[in-house]
Amino acid sequence: MSDFYLLIKSNCPLCTQAIQLLHSLDLEEPVELGVVDIAEQQELQEEYGWLVPVFIRGKDDAELRWPFDANQLLEFVEQ
Repeated sequence: MSDFYLLIKSNCPLCTQAIQLLHSLDLEEPVELGVVDIAEQQELQEEYGWLVPVFIRGKDDAELRWPFDANQLLEFVEQ
């Protein structure tokens, strides 16, 4: 099971930006990230189609929806 999931769509500049933000974080420990393209699942498309990118924390299913910055992302990851 991944620590976090990132819901994305292909050809999504905001999704690329979210991935770059994650890579720029100064984390104490690495996290496992599962990347999910919502185009592959109809129910995810219906729920998140206009919201991606969305980070989901695996342990409690908490969501961090765009827009977010590096500080918000770091706080979300370290909770």
